[in-house]
Amino acid sequence: MAFAAVVARTSQNGLEYLVRETGRDEWAVSAQAAARFQNLREATRAALRLPGRFRAFAFPADSIAEL
Repeated sequence: MAFAAVVARTSQNGLEYLVRETGRDEWAVSAQAAARFQNLREATRAALRLPGRFRAFAFPADSIAEL
């Protein structure tokens, strides 16, 4: 089964992707290192659980190739 969504945030360096959703929040510049979620709803829930200062959002993993 392919995973359909990732969590990302904007920074001065461009997009950064959530690598691990439990414990300490880690971010990577590489989209390939991003934690994958089964659907957009689960990715959105993970983004909303992060502290507000991150301003993270969820988007479909298919759009990563286009960025």
